Amino acid sequence: MATVMLATRNDDMRGYLAARLKRAGHAVSRVADYHSALTLLEENAYDVLLTTVEADSSDELDLARAARRIDPGMRVMFITGFSAVALMPPAEEGARGMTLGEPVHLNRLGEELRRLVRAA
Repeated sequence: MATVMLATRNDDMRGYLAARLKRAGHAVSRVADYHSALTLLEENAYDVLLTTVEADSSDELDLARAARRIDPGMRVMFITGFSAVALMPPAEEGARGMTLGEPVHLNRLGEELRRLVRAA
């Protein structure tokens, strides 16, 4: 299973996703803000950064860039309601990352998380 950094400001989503990911056997660290996430990313190794993209902030994109600088092999998964927004250049999609639209279907989240970890 994967070690996952779950970074989202949405308390309900953070709690729900963390519980579901843990139940599936993943080790999950969860944070509500960019600075806490960055500190943990610098101190610990993670397979995947899972973050939501909020309408009023670019912190999540900055966090993804910082995560890739810290560990170029880290996978990044975005959850967003902005289905038309391309969050990662095509070269980074696929084995290294992906974007899921809201609402998040937990079966798909689990499948994509497993796919990203296997591709490592």
